[in-house]
Amino acid sequence: MNRTVAKILIWSVIGCVVLFGAAYGIGFYLGSRDAGAPGAADGPEVPAWLFFIVVSIVMAGSIWVGAIWMRSIDEAAQEAHKWAWYWGGSCGMAVGAVFALASMLPQAADLALPSLWEGRTDPAAYFAAGAALMVLVMTGGYTIAWAVWWLRRR
Repeated sequence: MNRTVAKILIWSVIGCVVLFGAAYGIGFYLGSRDAGAPGAADGPEVPAWLFFIVVSIVMAGSIWVGAIWMRSIDEAAQEAHKWAWYWGGSCGMAVGAVFALASMLPQAADLALPSLWEGRTDPAAYFAAGAALMVLVMTGGYTIAWAVWWLRRR
């Protein structure tokens, strides 16, 4: 096995252990803190500061691991991913933008959209749903463009 691949696999395992350990530790802390409290069956509320710290660490770690991975693959694979993200992600974002802009039309006020986040219908929940759907169409475009790139070069 290539030393670079082995190194990436080892660090991936270490990262997963740290991530799962942190998630377990935070869950244990929150669960033990509110155990036996009235309404504890609904689950404890996560402090916002803890949420932001954990999410920031996970996102920074994802970017770091992605950079290491991108440096480890060959030039053709790097070019495929760059091309697919530019063209596929851009086309996917354009599709998502059509729906985002259409939501500003007066006719959109009459739409009754289902809630995607546990019955929440506040603006923040709709914003999160829109952001998640935009990422979804960008990833779909990326996947199609990546496949096209490789099929053209077979």
